[in-house]
Amino acid sequence: MLARLKAAAEPDAAYFRAALRLPRPTPEYLAAEQEARAAAAEHRSLTTRRETLKLESGVDNPGRDKLPEQTLRTLLKDLAMETGTAEVRDREARAEFERQMVVYGEHVRASLAADIESLSAKITKHLVEVLELLDVAAALGAEAQQARVDLPGIVKDAAIARRMFETVVVNSIRKMIGARR
Repeated sequence: MLARLKAAAEPDAAYFRAALRLPRPTPEYLAAEQEARAAAAEHRSLTTRRETLKLESGVDNPGRDKLPEQTLRTLLKDLAMETGTAEVRDREARAEFERQMVVYGEHVRASLAADIESLSAKITKHLVEVLELLDVAAALGAEAQQARVDLPGIVKDAAIARRMFETVVVNSIRKMIGARR
């Protein structure tokens, strides 16, 4: 998508921040989303109206005149037909929106695939570098311990830090990006 942003140098966080953005949804996606929302709202509204009318018809309210039985049946029948039509519209609109979401998701994955792969490689590279640096510090820490020399925590605790870092961070990130060592 934003391949033109790639410079000759290795991409950095600023590059990824700019490049890794979701593309705008298509007009078809936006129209399907709007139609699905409108159809769902209409269906809910008609269902609520019908249920409310049913409830009110069964309650004696001295402050309100009761609808004649024939008028009530006609209203409920009309609302049932409208609700049925709205339900079909809602189901069809939802199906079209879900189809558009699949198409959009495929487009997003395809357009960002190269940059996501590059990001994964960069993260993996940095993880390996951190592990190597912790190995250096751990080796120095082991030597210092044998010589009974007290060094700062970055050296003294490097072996523990490396195990924790690899167990928690490295393994989690490898699972996230699907990398295998």
